[in-house]
Amino acid sequence: MDERKKLLLMMREIRKKIDPKVLERAHQAALIQMGEKPAPMQENEASRLFKLARANDGARKSEVLAFLEKKFRNKLN
Repeated sequence: MDERKKLLLMMREIRKKIDPKVLERAHQAALIQMGEKPAPMQENEASRLFKLARANDGARKSEVLAFLEKKFRNKLN
């Protein structure tokens, strides 16, 4: 095996050990350094629901709480 193939194999092995979240953040940082606009971060459901409940002084708070209650009741039964 030539040196190039050895290095590529080593890089693949190292990438497998790195947390995917860390790789994504490094990719975003590299894009910023190159002057490109990175893709917006995807938020999880908990974050999305929290922001929805807090928006407009909690206008949809009861709706979000009812949704969560229904969701978790279905999981328990």
